[in-house]
Amino acid sequence: MYDWNALWHEHAGFRAGLDLAHADLNALEASLSASLFKPARDDKDVAVYETGDRFILLGHQDGLQMLEVAKHALFDLTLRVVVDDEGQGMAPPYLEALIDNLATGESGEWRGSLTLNPDGIALVNGQVLSPELLPDMLFPELAFTQTPHFRDQLAERWREELSAELPMVEAALGGGAAAEADADLSPARMQQIYDRYAEMVRREQATLSRIFSDAELKLVAAALHGVGFESAASCRGLWLVVEAQLIDAEPDREFGVDARALLDKMKGLSYAQEIALIEGLAG
Repeated sequence: MYDWNALWHEHAGFRAGLDLAHADLNALEASLSASLFKPARDDKDVAVYETGDRFILLGHQDGLQMLEVAKHALFDLTLRVVVDDEGQGMAPPYLEALIDNLATGESGEWRGSLTLNPDGIALVNGQVLSPELLPDMLFPELAFTQTPHFRDQLAERWREELSAELPMVEAALGGGAAAEADADLSPARMQQIYDRYAEMVRREQATLSRIFSDAELKLVAAALHGVGFESAASCRGLWLVVEAQLIDAEPDREFGVDARALLDKMKGLSYAQEIALIEGLAG
């Protein structure tokens, strides 16, 4: 998330000139009444300072310049198409939006039911699904969503994420499935399948990083090491593999993990999430 130099360049029009006595970007805590959050590594890098509600970026660009960014504006949006019942009280398929603010530590979730209208157009909660149309996404648990700036940023992130996710939506709703079933698997079609699979795995792994701690993932990786997953069916029910290891070797003590809590999490995983774990952890 914190690619500070990218943030610096993206907001060039919002930077202001700064007249301070010190030339050292990393020695301005007193002048800015802020704490140094990330020092500049060289003259081309930016230094980042932190106050209670904002980050201050300093860099050399036609003189000393400053960029102030509110912490509530630094958030990530991840969209995923859910095709299995994950116990959220909504029948699949549905679209799930996950928001993480890495500056404030807040997170929130939103879900919208996916359907097709009589003309075969995809809908989310009854509205046309389009990268250009932001649905009525509410995140009441977040403190920073009431600002106009957040809605503008959310619309931009929605556009980017949904554009990448549309093939998954089409597959979940059965679009084009009959036509493709009889088609020859040309190299181009194989590449399309691979790209979709890789994107599904990437997005599910991002979700899994929210569910499991680093210690839990290390334990699961140890449990899956050397296990063969040669058929699609063998990838289902990973918690049984981990449970067997917990009984035989007690790795939970080695990794400092609550075994019962870990198994409860694993039992709640969808098939796609289990695939993502195998792709990321199995050796």
